[in-house]
Amino acid sequence: MRVFLTGATGFVGSAIVRELITSGHQVLGLTRSDAGAEKLASMGAEIHRGSLEDLKSLRDGARKADAVIHTAFNHDFSRFAQNCADDRHAIEAMGAVLEGSDRPMLVTSGLALIAPGRVATEADKTSPDFPRLSETAAAAVA
Repeated sequence: MRVFLTGATGFVGSAIVRELITSGHQVLGLTRSDAGAEKLASMGAEIHRGSLEDLKSLRDGARKADAVIHTAFNHDFSRFAQNCADDRHAIEAMGAVLEGSDRPMLVTSGLALIAPGRVATEADKTSPDFPRLSETAAAAVA
């Protein structure tokens, strides 16, 4: 299976790259930089240049894959609301390409602030006032 992976050079994404390749899959990894491209190539992944703001690049990556895994998020918290909007737009763009197909998309998200002071569970929902709504965006494109 060929998997398009956003956040492929990040903490979670790089572990997924290794696991997929070890399991015999091909990885098309999204990267913004030469350093990221070198890291992906050293792990055996194919490089796909782009960013979360480059919706055309995201659509192209999704179009070339049998599945999409979205782990990317811009962690510049000085522009958190904008990064949340970019995340939603990225999910929508990739989801639109997959629409009507049987190709899956897996979306990750953070758990910060979902259950302050206690352990979060699957039953917890993100507050509608919280700007990062990755699960909501993924459910909408599903």
